[in-house]
Amino acid sequence: MKRMAFYYALFLTALLASVIPGNCQAQEVAPNDPRLQKLYEAEAKRWEMWVGADKKRKAEMVAEPVFRWQNMSRDNGQTGAMYVWVDGGRPVVIGGVFSNAIGSDKRYVMHEFHALGPDRLFPDLRQSKNQWRPDTGIAMTRLPDSPDVESTAAKVTLQLRTIGRDFTANSVDDTKKRWELRLLPKPLYRYEKPQRSIVDGALMAFVSDAGTDPEIILMLEAREELGQKAWYYRAVRLSISDLYVDYKGQRVWSSLREELDTSYSNKDKTYFLCRDLAPDELQNPILK
Repeated sequence: MKRMAFYYALFLTALLASVIPGNCQAQEVAPNDPRLQKLYEAEAKRWEMWVGADKKRKAEMVAEPVFRWQNMSRDNGQTGAMYVWVDGGRPVVIGGVFSNAIGSDKRYVMHEFHALGPDRLFPDLRQSKNQWRPDTGIAMTRLPDSPDVESTAAKVTLQLRTIGRDFTANSVDDTKKRWELRLLPKPLYRYEKPQRSIVDGALMAFVSDAGTDPEIILMLEAREELGQKAWYYRAVRLSISDLYVDYKGQRVWSSLREELDTSYSNKDKTYFLCRDLAPDELQNPILK
């Protein structure tokens, strides 16, 4: 009986160790673990995106992520969630949080963003030494041979897809390997009734065959200026590769690694990437 009681005690100890987080060893987190999405949301909410140096206008974070992605070919497998911040109905920031495992007990948590608005941003990341300080806003470019803007939302939706298909993109990574990028057919985010001169707009994503993480964001806007409506565009990077965008076979945009101040920022600081945390897989309170 004593031997049975001894083995029972060992079994009970092992069982308790497996269910009490404080007593267990860290376990690997699966790429689709919902706790990762909880982590990404909590990390995104640490940001305050202020528009203008006086910090009187605070951009609003859209509650739900506009995109969730995986790329199992990079750094032991990466997953992430992307969010949008809006000011006056128009997106002024896109980006988010992603992570990858380090061995079996830790993971790197990365923040990656790009400014989208015409006004300079003054973001704050609470409780972090990593801060983003864009030097300027960004400008849109009128689409060559812009078609007339359609009159209804349904027709504009079709027009967005048609215009989007006229853009092609590719990337070249640090090993000089070329990747063809494909445009996702559905916009990540649509804004139909913003303020100012904008009639309609959408954020679209180019992704590679390596995964579904966006490498380039294509911003398309129908704008009315001086009584005329026309389409405008802007491409922005969400990658550290060399990036190229063509429109109807003609190069209209590029962003190269050698033009970056560092691997994690471009010259005007409108792009930002940082490694902010390296928490234990399951010991971090956010992941419990």
